[in-house]
Amino acid sequence: MFLRDDNNELVDSEFSLDVLADAQCVIVASSGGANPARDVVRRNPDYNKLVGLLLQRLAKARVRLTAVVLDSRRVAELPVTERTVTFAQSYPIDLSLVDIEDLRRSLGRAVSMMHRDPAAIKGGNAQKRIRLCLDRPVAPNQLMTNGGDCEPDGEEYMPGLLETERRYIRKARIGQGQFRQDLLAAFRSTCPIRGISHPDLLVASHIKPWTACTNEERLDPENGILLSALCDKLFDRGLMTFLPDGRVRLSGRLTSEDREKCDLLQLPVVVLPAASERYMRYHRLCVFQGD
Repeated sequence: MFLRDDNNELVDSEFSLDVLADAQCVIVASSGGANPARDVVRRNPDYNKLVGLLLQRLAKARVRLTAVVLDSRRVAELPVTERTVTFAQSYPIDLSLVDIEDLRRSLGRAVSMMHRDPAAIKGGNAQKRIRLCLDRPVAPNQLMTNGGDCEPDGEEYMPGLLETERRYIRKARIGQGQFRQDLLAAFRSTCPIRGISHPDLLVASHIKPWTACTNEERLDPENGILLSALCDKLFDRGLMTFLPDGRVRLSGRLTSEDREKCDLLQLPVVVLPAASERYMRYHRLCVFQGD
């Protein structure tokens, strides 16, 4: 996902929402990779601007920073405690009480020195992939514009992609194209809850919402579930989710009458691919309305 700055201009660096240790976090993709000799354009060139804007908008949303965790592939298997950035301030950091630009610069300096080769001559990379861990969930629209009232663009921002890749993503947005075909194959063209198999009544839905995903996650069939139209609506609105063991959990906002009329009194256990669990964890924590 990409945000707009205070002048409504798109910022050329990608981020997404995720969970870590049962708390929501913002993942900022790393910057770099430029190679003029091979005509390779730099990846995520507006990294510093993106981090600054994210911190500003989190401060506006009164969200506290509980940790910043280095998340680059090289250190991903290390314990979180060994990847947590250390600041002069102690966590949690109330972003509304700090100078955001000073914090961003301190973050860059700290990240550049983390897990750096002791024999390295050049300075470390200050624009690595990181997770900003939050004390409470935020909605994507609170981050995507300064006003927090944006809706996803009809035309997605997809820098550096081929037109073929853009078409794949446009179709996946509405549950069509290869994304839908993959889910029809994975679920044998049948809703695993209601057993409905009429193709016009089946929806290829994203588990982790579209607005919280990277473009790569939007195409990942493990981030999808095939549901009948009613079940899809329940799932999309956070009135239904799935537990790790495959049991369906219904929101307390559904009355007993709602459950009876929607035929939700007896529900099967749904076996989902193991790789889908990381997406479903996000749905349970940040989309599902448990009360």
